[in-house]
Amino acid sequence: MDVAELFFEIDDPRQEGKCFHQLSDILMIVLCGYLADCEGFEEVHDYACDKEGILREFLELPCGIPSHDTLNRVFRRLEPTQLEALLTNWGKEIVGLLAQKQLIVDGKQLRGTVEAGHKQATVQIVSVWAEKERLCLAQSQIADKTNEIKAIPNLLKPLDITGSVVSIDAIGCQKTITQLIIEKKADYVIGLKANQDGLYEQVADWFERIKPSLQADVKRDLGHGRAEKRTVWLSENLTLIDAAVGWSGLKSVVCVESSRWLNEKQQHSKHFYISSLSGISAAQMGHYIRRHWSIENQQHWHLDVTFDEDGSGVRQDFAPRNLSTIRKLALSLISRDPTKMSLKRKRKKAARDDAYLMTLLSQLNV
Repeated sequence: MDVAELFFEIDDPRQEGKCFHQLSDILMIVLCGYLADCEGFEEVHDYACDKEGILREFLELPCGIPSHDTLNRVFRRLEPTQLEALLTNWGKEIVGLLAQKQLIVDGKQLRGTVEAGHKQATVQIVSVWAEKERLCLAQSQIADKTNEIKAIPNLLKPLDITGSVVSIDAIGCQKTITQLIIEKKADYVIGLKANQDGLYEQVADWFERIKPSLQADVKRDLGHGRAEKRTVWLSENLTLIDAAVGWSGLKSVVCVESSRWLNEKQQHSKHFYISSLSGISAAQMGHYIRRHWSIENQQHWHLDVTFDEDGSGVRQDFAPRNLSTIRKLALSLISRDPTKMSLKRKRKKAARDDAYLMTLLSQLNV
């Protein structure tokens, strides 16, 4: 089984001639550890020592199992963009053509990197998520939330997004971003930000006038002590929205009103969106908007709960960013496995069952 070849093309940051362990072995050991319910380098080392026999079946391990300090030092120095490029290339092979697929762009803080006396994490990652395949196609570190504006184009440019639908929250409501998406022959659904040259106010006023004449899509959900009603209105008539001029490909505007009842308390919210899509129903548009949050439910939530990303004590240099890439790769492998059990149970099974671990790793061969 040649799964270790996945990491062969990554440059080794260590001094040549003074290394006892191969870089590909180190990276594969950490990936196996995170598949097998480990958190942090010490647990990965302990796991690898216990499973050295099975690891030797596909790793060389010329000097045995690396120490946890060695694992830490390598991940601190490893150039993160190379590991992220590997994740992107593997994801492209899995997903194939992106036409007719929804790509979700969103950011996440690594709360474990918050320094004492600060509110913001030192490591914040923005990702491109393939909604149907449930895997991360690309990621990049940003300095703070506002830097998503610069990071989003850099993430989308290398991807062939022709024919796809890119959804972004209000931070991506920028003319340069919509222009890039249209130039790459894709469509967009983007949350409307309140300070965009009067566009928000004009869209809000427009819907107050025309909502009674539009066909609304209404969805109701009830469960776990919570009730929710979501109403979506869609308009392709932009003739009285002067601020729409200059937005590449803008063909429709959307209003979504939500009412929630939880513990006898009622909450109301209203959001607006801009889109290059036309000729679709309010129900179809509501589906794109609702599925945008799958990145929160199927990636961010599992990174925090299943992999305890926010509780990680790894904070130095490139190690947090590199471990984030490894977690996303591990999450994709266990998410795509069809075994009927929770992702947390799958990690525990991979720790116990060597054959199951090998089944997960076999997905790397695409």
